[in-house]
Amino acid sequence: MSLPSPRNATIPATYGLSLLSLMTEHGHAEQDILAGSELSRAQLQDQHTQISGWQYVVMLNNAWRLDGDSGLAYELGLRSQVTKHGFVGFGLISCATLREAIEFSERYFQARVSVFHSDMSIKGDQVVIDLRETMPLGPQRALILDLVLVELCSLFAKVLGTDTATAGWTSEIWVPYAEPVAYASYKDRLPRFRFNQAAVQIRFPARMLDEPIPSADAVSVQLAIDRCEQEIAKKAAEQTTADLVRGHLICSEGRYPDVAAMAQKLLLSERTLKRRLQDEGCSFQSLLDQARHQDSLRLLGNPTLAIKQVAEAVGYTDPANFARAFAKWTGFSPREWRQRQTSRGPN
Repeated sequence: MSLPSPRNATIPATYGLSLLSLMTEHGHAEQDILAGSELSRAQLQDQHTQISGWQYVVMLNNAWRLDGDSGLAYELGLRSQVTKHGFVGFGLISCATLREAIEFSERYFQARVSVFHSDMSIKGDQVVIDLRETMPLGPQRALILDLVLVELCSLFAKVLGTDTATAGWTSEIWVPYAEPVAYASYKDRLPRFRFNQAAVQIRFPARMLDEPIPSADAVSVQLAIDRCEQEIAKKAAEQTTADLVRGHLICSEGRYPDVAAMAQKLLLSERTLKRRLQDEGCSFQSLLDQARHQDSLRLLGNPTLAIKQVAEAVGYTDPANFARAFAKWTGFSPREWRQRQTSRGPN
């Protein structure tokens, strides 16, 4: 079994800050939400900082473990503000029409949030936005999809000058899983969901594409484009040694590359690799543990795999050692984690 590596995927730190703020409002301690993420509130408050996708997933796992609120994704999506998205949000509200705003988002949201790819098409009198994952989302897939879909609908509604995801924004969200219990409590505030569909989509009437945006300004759009392009170029230039290591930490037949093999892949000496990682505030072992953590969560989401198979797939020949490591990462044994996922349902 060979495991792909999506660990270079990043998202704006403000997304993590929104989650942290909601959970502290629910009465949970910051350190409990941030546990294992290697993040601090100060980092999340930096508008220019990107965090790794795995760090956000760790925060989501902590939130789910502590709060158990299956409406978490809906609440986060509905609370999202245009300002949270920096110059991307500024560009969206400066576009002339909804069509232009969606085209803008397809270019720049995907550059900022590389976990998803979207495509817009027109089918009859309907606009269809297909959302595809660029990396496996693991056991929290439904939660992440609900969050992203509700947030996008809420954002487009606010771009058009409405206050909620339903007022003036007639849309449907299609998802490939059953209706969760929490939906009944939120459905009056959400776009209509259609469950058990074959694809992940947002649909709305094509006539809305030419709806004017009240805050449109052509000069501001160009300014936003310039800043977003600078951000993309800066992100590409700032790839760290840790990013490169994460990209190559692929498990094949139960084995990850060791530090010697990794140094060889990166055309470095072991000493130079270790020094560069140390200078960046991490170690090869910590990156390996992160990789095992993420891969084990994803594999445990597959009910056809025995826990022993999951342990072996992430490099543990002794299931007891895997169980101890997994409990350190999540606070649960692998069996307890899987049982809670099953009892929790699709969201």
